[in-house]
Amino acid sequence: MKRREFLITSLGLPFASSFAGISDLAFSQTNTLAVPANLPNARAPFIWVFLRGGADTLSLLSPLDDPDFIAARPPEYRFTPNGFNEKPLTIDGTSLYWHPKADPLAKLYSAGRLVPWVGVGFSDETRSHFEAQEIMDRGVGSLAKLPDSNGWMVRQLARKHQQEKSALPLFAGNNNLPGVMYGSNLVMAARDLSNGLNYPGGPAALRTLQSLCSLEASHPASALMKETADTINMVNQAFPKEAGNPNKVVPYVSSGASSYPNSDPGVGLKSVARLLQANVGLQYACVDHLGWDTHEYQNGKIDNLVRDLSNALGAFDEDMQAQQQRYTLVVMTEFGRRLRTNRSGGTDHGHASLSLVMGPNVVGGKVYGRWPGLTTSQLDRGVDLAVTTDYRQVLKQALDWS
Repeated sequence: MKRREFLITSLGLPFASSFAGISDLAFSQTNTLAVPANLPNARAPFIWVFLRGGADTLSLLSPLDDPDFIAARPPEYRFTPNGFNEKPLTIDGTSLYWHPKADPLAKLYSAGRLVPWVGVGFSDETRSHFEAQEIMDRGVGSLAKLPDSNGWMVRQLARKHQQEKSALPLFAGNNNLPGVMYGSNLVMAARDLSNGLNYPGGPAALRTLQSLCSLEASHPASALMKETADTINMVNQAFPKEAGNPNKVVPYVSSGASSYPNSDPGVGLKSVARLLQANVGLQYACVDHLGWDTHEYQNGKIDNLVRDLSNALGAFDEDMQAQQQRYTLVVMTEFGRRLRTNRSGGTDHGHASLSLVMGPNVVGGKVYGRWPGLTTSQLDRGVDLAVTTDYRQVLKQALDWS
């Protein structure tokens, strides 16, 4: 198969233009990545799960005993420890408790396969979703000075990997291409690969497109469209088929004991697992988990959000363990939410948040970072959890563990 130059697809196959220029630094002109010298070509796949909307991570891992937390949050915004949550994590003299719906995360932490990192964010004071997400997608500290037009995964891929050795190095388990992958011509986006990579009209329509592109080879779009079609075909060919039907992809079933939830981020993570099992050379993946903008009725939403996140991560780790597949996964959000609740039954945009790093190579057994504290003098602007660790430092450490 001719190696394609560019692919972006989410069932309807929208296309985008590639960006010119690739920096030789992964995050910014002043933030390079440390990479283990003994793993030049053997890095584990890196997955970024992004909680879009600004997650209230103070509800995911809560300082339930802190008097300032108790004063700021009514009883309905706090929970009673139970099960794994009766065993608090400690950092800087503060006890932190997992949300009751986060038992899979608590078990991963106890097994040394997951570490929480507190006080994560960036110094820019924006509370805009769009600005904050772009800052993190670009791998910078602010939007005032950008090194190029690329997402940080694209820069990292160009700097650390031999692209010609991979059929599909970049994948987004979303319906849209995330900014962290802007600037690449080696990327695919498709939220659900459970039944393969579908094409409108099926295999016959795909073959027709390939034939038309060959007949109209002189047209500027023909090469791009043909290589897109070739890659869709290549990906589907890598998946197992039903007996007697070479066009019917067998539905993906986890090798682990737990099923993936049929929601964010479970669907996208199952697609990542399918590509890893297919061995198409996946190196970086991004999966979005939507719905974390909880200005209103947070108490009724947060349980479901934490449950879906925790069950998806637990299922993914079980699947990877059963396949004996190494990986490193990081969970981040663009910013946290305010310590104090608002009058609409929710919390407004804040600053620092919690990150999670998981995988077989993490050095577990403790909480990372520095706890910022919740007194008014310790809060950013007197209302928000303060940033004590730049998010890029978390990403660097996670990449070192890959």
